[in-house]
Amino acid sequence: MNDKKTIQPTEEVKFEKALSPLSIWGLALGAMIGWGCFVLPGNEFLPKGGPLGSTIGLIIGAMMIIIISFSYSYLIKKFPVAGGEFVYAYAAFGKLPAFICGWFIAIAYWALIPMNGTAVGLIGRYLFPGILQHKVLYSVAGWEVYDGEIIVSILAIVIVGLINMRGVQAAGWIQTAVVLGLIGAIFLVTAGVMMSHPTIQDLKPYFPTGENPFKGIFAIAAMAPWAFVGFGCIPQASEEYAFSNEKTKKLLISSIAIACLMYALMNLVTGIVLPWEEFLAEGHFWPTGFVVEMVVGKIGLFFLGIAMFCGIVSGLNAFYLSGSRLLYSMSLAGALPAPFKKLDSVYKVPRLTVAFMMVLAVIAPFFGRQVLSWLVDMTSVGASMGFTFATAAAAVFAWRHKDRSQFVVSVIGLVFSVLFVSLLLLPFMPGALSMEAWVCLFIWLAMGAIFYFSKYKEYHQSTQLEEAIQSITEEDDQF
Repeated sequence: MNDKKTIQPTEEVKFEKALSPLSIWGLALGAMIGWGCFVLPGNEFLPKGGPLGSTIGLIIGAMMIIIISFSYSYLIKKFPVAGGEFVYAYAAFGKLPAFICGWFIAIAYWALIPMNGTAVGLIGRYLFPGILQHKVLYSVAGWEVYDGEIIVSILAIVIVGLINMRGVQAAGWIQTAVVLGLIGAIFLVTAGVMMSHPTIQDLKPYFPTGENPFKGIFAIAAMAPWAFVGFGCIPQASEEYAFSNEKTKKLLISSIAIACLMYALMNLVTGIVLPWEEFLAEGHFWPTGFVVEMVVGKIGLFFLGIAMFCGIVSGLNAFYLSGSRLLYSMSLAGALPAPFKKLDSVYKVPRLTVAFMMVLAVIAPFFGRQVLSWLVDMTSVGASMGFTFATAAAAVFAWRHKDRSQFVVSVIGLVFSVLFVSLLLLPFMPGALSMEAWVCLFIWLAMGAIFYFSKYKEYHQSTQLEEAIQSITEEDDQF
């Protein structure tokens, strides 16, 4: 195992090196395969790209993300510390760019906690109709908020949050178990549907009727930062590896590739049983669940529910871990309140940071999933900005150290990252944000400006993170 330095104040305990390669792989894969894998095929993928277009878009997106991930693997070796993209931007570009990077990523990680939590209610709506919908409390943006769904969503958010407060080893064990269950359940559901001998004719038309095929493909590819944002958990947890960071490239590539396969399988399951355009026009609440129940019956729906539940739990777990490490690192740099950098002496995790994320996440379900969906639209922007800063930082360091091959790879990754940002922010692009998402984004940026200027003096005078990075850089001879 590599002798790794850790970014820690001298009076604080250190992170525990307790995460195995399997735990890290499961952390990334579980973060990528959440509720969206089971909801998006009928709601986004098929309507926008059709069976073939959405599959091509997923593959293109995954390949671009894999190329971007090469820069992360390169940087993990140089900075094996908590904080990921924030630390990379801090080391390469300074304090203001680092804060911008960290602030964008923070919303990407946090927003997916309540979104995964409220997905538990979606499972209940289909698997146990009426049980959680005892009373409509109110309606927000057309989404009815039920008392039972709020209760189970809060329970899911709190339980997984408490697990993360009990230490990284417990979180790693939970993650490994649920991800293996997730993969197994998806394969069982897919096998059950395929055993019904569906016809390839039902996949026609391969692209949405009357739509430009390339527009559909790029619309799906534009979702890649959101669909694969979970691989960023790998650098965020790099200070807690119980293995050599030389293995990170294989972990990154394999987790992204398997995530792409899982998305593609659920897309196939949804579109191959019935003529998909006619089927979707019927307006089923959960198209994938309807298809599985129709073909395989209640047992198939049961395993699909298990897969979705495992995906939700693994997503909650991963984003708690990643988000708390990001906020910890930003606090260590002086950009956020000092208590966020305190590690618990027993469990060796930033418990206050986890608790802070949990409290905010518990509030979110009261706004309904429609409002949360606007926040989740922002996660693609946050993830893409993180990719942009990370690939740019990798290109800078590769150029400084005359690593020409890595420089070329990082520049290509940077081009892809900027393309992702463009697909989301330019109004004429197929993946452009909705007006509601733009409003949420401006509110988040305004909050960031308030935080930045309120901590300006402390942040710019602090040298703790800078000194630790300098110490690591001086002793690193890999470059």
